[in-house]
Amino acid sequence: MKAMTRAALLAATLLSAGSAQAEPLSLEEAISRSLAHSPLGAASTARVQVLEAARAVADTGPSATIEGSAENFGTAGFGQFQIDATYNQRIERGGKRAARIELAQGDIGVAQAEALIRRLDLAQDVQELYVEAQSAALALELAKSRVEIAETLQREVQRRVDDARDPLFAGTRARTQLAEARVDQGLAEHALEAAIARLTLLTGESAEDVTIVTAGFLDAQPVLAGGYEFASIDLALYEARRVRADANIRLQEANGRTDPTVFGGPRLFGNGDVALVGGISMPLPNRALNQANRDRAEAERRQIEADLAVERFQRRRDIDFAIERVEEARHEAEAIRDEVVPGAEQVLREVRAGFNRGGFTFLDVSTAQSELHAARVRMVEALAEYHRARVELDRLTGRFADLVGGN
Repeated sequence: MKAMTRAALLAATLLSAGSAQAEPLSLEEAISRSLAHSPLGAASTARVQVLEAARAVADTGPSATIEGSAENFGTAGFGQFQIDATYNQRIERGGKRAARIELAQGDIGVAQAEALIRRLDLAQDVQELYVEAQSAALALELAKSRVEIAETLQREVQRRVDDARDPLFAGTRARTQLAEARVDQGLAEHALEAAIARLTLLTGESAEDVTIVTAGFLDAQPVLAGGYEFASIDLALYEARRVRADANIRLQEANGRTDPTVFGGPRLFGNGDVALVGGISMPLPNRALNQANRDRAEAERRQIEADLAVERFQRRRDIDFAIERVEEARHEAEAIRDEVVPGAEQVLREVRAGFNRGGFTFLDVSTAQSELHAARVRMVEALAEYHRARVELDRLTGRFADLVGGN
């Protein structure tokens, strides 16, 4: 309970100046706007349209042909010429059309799964930039807090210098530290503006109209090893590839059946007689080639299964590593927040009180002030590392899968 109280007080201290701007942009909104602004959607749609056209082609049967021939034209003895015209149609057997359609549909499924992965990767990019902007916003609030403390200290020192209780260089040093704090505040403001500008390059908005939501940044939640699974979207890609591989196997099996060609048409003789001709042709099967094609299709499916096993192993390890990073950063941030920062705050209060009574020097106050600022900066850096590790963990576990899949 005490830790939560300290966290709330520290959050109020750090975020007091961040509520004046009008339109806060949450992480989820940033991801949604980036997806809408990105050309990924149009590119994915165009690719699927191409594959749908290929599926329509696969749904067509073999074209018929018309052939004509003339015989027995020539000099004497070859006057009994004949002219043939035949209509030829190849008849598919073995379910070739259905297998082609299924394979084309498998290509569409793979394309759709790959498109979702690209959208999830974009969400990761947005989240990384958002964490960067949050860290910059908190760094700015720390810089402002440092300026406020330096201003108060400079007034106190100047009063003592005016009363001839401290030498002149003490006032000069206090003013110098105040100037340094203001310079650092200016740099922090520029860093925040740059971070927001990088984020808005993805969201398509004006940087001047965006305020980053920092609420929750100081709240580092624990994660449990073994409590996370990797993103279903990533697995969906392998499932789509497996479905396509199964369709390819069925197509190769169907191609093993030979297709007969039937033909028929009129025959016109030189004496004016007309007859009808018809027939059927059957190609000889190439069993070695058909078996080789089936073997290759089955090998491709086994490769997909092996790749999936490797992916599962690698991602499980990556998730465990990400959890370790998250927990390490969380422990560091909580230790600094609960043990170091309160002590540094107490030291600064006591030293300033003693300084006002004449018991400490300006150097003592300056040192206490620097130690407090350094402790807060270290805490924010640990929290930033925590959230960067969470970005990786969120990507591996598909935290925003529903969000990117619904757009």
